[in-house]
Amino acid sequence: MKFSNNLLLYSFSLLLFLGLSACVKDDCEREVTYLQSTPIYMTKDAIRQDEPVVEAARSLEHPGQFYYYNQYILIAEKGEGIHIIDNRDPHTPRTIAFLNIPGADNMAVKNNILYVNNFIDLLAIDISNIEQAHLIGRTADVFPPLWEDITTGQVLVRYDINEVTEKMDCASYSNLRNWGGVFVDNATFNTFEAGGVATGSDFSNGGVGIGGSLARFSIIGDYLYSVSDTDLDVISLQQAEAPQRVNTINLGWGIETIFPYQDKLFIGSNSGMFIFDNSNPAAPTQLSAFAHARACDPVFVKDNYAYVTLRDGSTCEGFVNQMDLVDITDLTNPILEKSFPMANPHGLTIRDNNLILCEGTHGLKAFDISDPKILDQHLLDTYTNVHAVDAISLPGNTPITVVIGEEGFYQFQLNPTTGFELLSLIPVK
Repeated sequence: MKFSNNLLLYSFSLLLFLGLSACVKDDCEREVTYLQSTPIYMTKDAIRQDEPVVEAARSLEHPGQFYYYNQYILIAEKGEGIHIIDNRDPHTPRTIAFLNIPGADNMAVKNNILYVNNFIDLLAIDISNIEQAHLIGRTADVFPPLWEDITTGQVLVRYDINEVTEKMDCASYSNLRNWGGVFVDNATFNTFEAGGVATGSDFSNGGVGIGGSLARFSIIGDYLYSVSDTDLDVISLQQAEAPQRVNTINLGWGIETIFPYQDKLFIGSNSGMFIFDNSNPAAPTQLSAFAHARACDPVFVKDNYAYVTLRDGSTCEGFVNQMDLVDITDLTNPILEKSFPMANPHGLTIRDNNLILCEGTHGLKAFDISDPKILDQHLLDTYTNVHAVDAISLPGNTPITVVIGEEGFYQFQLNPTTGFELLSLIPVK
């Protein structure tokens, strides 16, 4: 048997102690309410039994990664599939379909082929006509499972979280408090020990789309690059319908994001930034690493600077909230130029000399980075009525930024004199 090193941390992060009532002194019991995690397993055969299905449009509930491709926005419904949004008019975007793909979290598109994970497998889906989207290729066992029993073929695919209220004896309650208010059910411990669609919608122009700064997939040329918690996987798309992993590079621990820039790859982790030379696409080579305080960390690059956001978070174990400006003039020797305090920075995007930063529950900020060293002196605007997680600057003459957050999908135009203008919102259910 084998299991991922992050399983313990992952499980604990899913559980939260909610409350309790008075102690019953006679029998020493407490009524405790908590969130209990139940691990859900599937065999590999079951994962591969059903193909992706195009369904009628449905509401956003738990939006995750998002992606822009030929005037369409693709938004992952965490672990369930992908919403397809017709964005030809950013003022009135239309959710036109849902691709039911269990386990889907990460995606990228090239030449009308959507590459997306189905739990542990990589799927290639023809989306040239969204009404007839269909599977054209599956590469098995590309992504490591949370846990796998190699004797039975079962893998842990997710946790179901349910609120439970029960009476608990004082010894059990004491154990709960010793875990910092976190209750882990027996099944979880056993895991640790065991080791309506619009007619004629099409993506006709080909090419490669744009991911957010929190993306874990990126396509450059004939290769898809994917980061897991520990590795950089290089997947050849030379046979578009049969992608093949050709290289795996171990990066250590806490890998989070990947950002392509020219012939370089900038990889964000919760302890630093890695820079890779990608001139040999099948075999990227590390040029340098930039270390910072432990924190959640996406990266965006423009010209001779990398903009690295650091924030505290439940899985990052960090306590810093700032943006680091890193001079990458010498790619083999990145140097911290300056750190700027922020509220709770998440993803970011840059168009021309405007940097737009997602600040979680604190909203959006826009900075003029004509002189990056004094960007804090050139705050253009703040928009607080939004929960902002990640952003993408859309191509075209009009400077439109799309934003994803826990409360929905937003589109903004940044006016140089009046600041942010909200164009549209698709809220969560």
